[in-house]
Amino acid sequence: MLKLRKIAVTGGIASGKTTVCRLLKKHGAYQVSADDIIHQLLETNAKCISEVIALLGTEILTEEKIDRKKVATLVFSKPEKLEQLENLLHPLLLSKIEEEYQKVENDKRYCCFVAEVPLVQEIGKDKEFDLILAVVSDEKAAKKRFIAAGFPKQEYDRRMKRQWDVAKKAKQADFIITNDGDLPHLEKQVKEFIHTLI
Repeated sequence: MLKLRKIAVTGGIASGKTTVCRLLKKHGAYQVSADDIIHQLLETNAKCISEVIALLGTEILTEEKIDRKKVATLVFSKPEKLEQLENLLHPLLLSKIEEEYQKVENDKRYCCFVAEVPLVQEIGKDKEFDLILAVVSDEKAAKKRFIAAGFPKQEYDRRMKRQWDVAKKAKQADFIITNDGDLPHLEKQVKEFIHTLI
């Protein structure tokens, strides 16, 4: 029996990864997001919660819950803390993605399994997927989208320091989708990608 292809979607900040994943889901993919999984871990996994608080201190709490905005503010200004946090979260994240994959790997209702994992290449986990799909976008447009989402401009530069530049990400991906037009143009590329897979 043919198993579903396991695909990681990556790309720069505000490049359109989430939109591409949404479109893949619309056209038959089973889709998970690293961001959603981390969110869930920080809300429901008691061991993970206590380890994160032990690492970053109680100032990251709001009403006794981990406040992700406070975490981001703290770790993006202290690279060593960010690295320690990622070392703690990434194994849990990848294990959860694998668990989700195993649930549906033989399910014929889906055309593929898609995980949005922005740092998959940087953390050296691209080999855990059958394919890497990079979503690339003009930096000016990406920055504009990021600021429109309510983030300060300097936050974009600070977060991009954690990532490979877009050209390198694209070069080491198996497929590239370019988000430089409107939604129908993006959807056309998504359909072509699925068609290529099948």
